[in-house]
Amino acid sequence: MTILKKPISSEKKDKLAPLVQNDQLATAPPAEDVEGQPSDVVFLKARARRVSTATTLCLILTSLLVVSTGIFVGKILYNQYISAQMRRFTGYAQIPMPSEDVQALYLPERNRIPAPGSFNTVDDDDDDNSVARDNFDDIIRNFFREDFEIDLDGEKYEKIDVPDFRDGRSGRFIHDFNTNITGIIDITGNRCFVMPLNRGNVLPPRSLFDLIHKMWDGYYKVDTQVVRETMRVVTPPLKNLKGIGSYIAKECENRPVYKLEKYVGGVVKRSADLHVQAKFAQFSGNKITEYDIFNLEDVLEYEKNNQ
Repeated sequence: MTILKKPISSEKKDKLAPLVQNDQLATAPPAEDVEGQPSDVVFLKARARRVSTATTLCLILTSLLVVSTGIFVGKILYNQYISAQMRRFTGYAQIPMPSEDVQALYLPERNRIPAPGSFNTVDDDDDDNSVARDNFDDIIRNFFREDFEIDLDGEKYEKIDVPDFRDGRSGRFIHDFNTNITGIIDITGNRCFVMPLNRGNVLPPRSLFDLIHKMWDGYYKVDTQVVRETMRVVTPPLKNLKGIGSYIAKECENRPVYKLEKYVGGVVKRSADLHVQAKFAQFSGNKITEYDIFNLEDVLEYEKNNQ
């Protein structure tokens, strides 16, 4: 029996032959770039950066700091401008002069001067209207006006302007309850006087505020008795203004400030014989206080020699 064997070389050849024969396909030419840009552009993927915890914490703290600063500054502005205006009373009152004819007008007129036009409709007769106008003029002469600025928050000061007083000069009174000093600003004479605060005639800010409202409501009869105090001015003017308080010092800026002392001995001029610039008066809750400076001529002479 004859056995035919397949050559080993041919088996290896068959094993190395590919199972599928890939023919070379014709490829299309690359598309032309319409915009004329090179086609070999390489895109790199950006790597996302992680925000660290420390950076986030710093941003939060910065934001909180900005907000806190805004709140703090806003509170300061509110306290200095808006809130201060709300806690400070400004108004005026008509103070009756001590006269028997005027005393009867307190309750009916509710402590207020009648409106100028209220007398024009009393009667159609011209004589009656003339009498009514004369009566109104008499009432006007028996009242004087005071403008008030009162510190209601800290009750530290009162400011009283007397623009027109029958027997005195126009002036401004400032009562500083921190330093217990009263300042008189002589607006016409461009000078200031300071003296100890008399708490017997000057009501505290809150009490004066309540009194003014009672006067407006018409159920409080004001004590308008005149209390005269004779004062003596001391020359030269003060050099150190620290002791008079900031409120008075601010009003007396660029003005000489003289000290007033109560004069208790000797014979002085009558009030009617004093210089017209030597009398100042105010109503600050209890009676009308008139200050008569008997030696004002010394001040005028001093200012004349030191111009």
